Amino acid sequence: MGKNIRLKSDYCVRAMKIKAMITIVLLISAALMAAKVSPGINNDQFREGKYIHLDRMEITLIKTDARISIEYHLSPFAQAYVFLFGSKHLEPQIKEIFYDFKNVEVQKIGRASASIHVKDISRLSDGYYLHESRKLGISPDVLTVIYPEGVRRNTEHAEATPNTFLLV
Repeated sequence: MGKNIRLKSDYCVRAMKIKAMITIVLLISAALMAAKVSPGINNDQFREGKYIHLDRMEITLIKTDARISIEYHLSPFAQAYVFLFGSKHLEPQIKEIFYDFKNVEVQKIGRASASIHVKDISRLSDGYYLHESRKLGISPDVLTVIYPEGVRRNTEHAEATPNTFLLV
């Protein structure tokens, strides 16, 4: 009798796992199908295996460090993946954007935005903070650099951060 109950229990567990996998496959298929028939999505922006498109990047320079906020949108497949497994799985892709930077820490990540802290983005030299240009892994539509005095400089489709210096 006990063996019979155990067999039924094992069967139920396997059946639940199969139902969960089928549900996940159906959700991903539905998202991909919706992407194909959606008129508002330009798949060219997700070429070269990228599933994230940077709409805006804002870099606030603070002495030798920087606070960076980005806004992005994801390919339909990535949206389905984030819906199922959470936005924390985007962290490696976001760090890849800042591959040329040292000491990158993703502080907050969401479905359409993230906050990043970068240490030692600039160096102190002769009374100035010098920021040497760094390449970006993905070019944002708009890059805004915010200087300590509040001045904002916008660049469209930047491939790197601009060279700049700040008074101490």
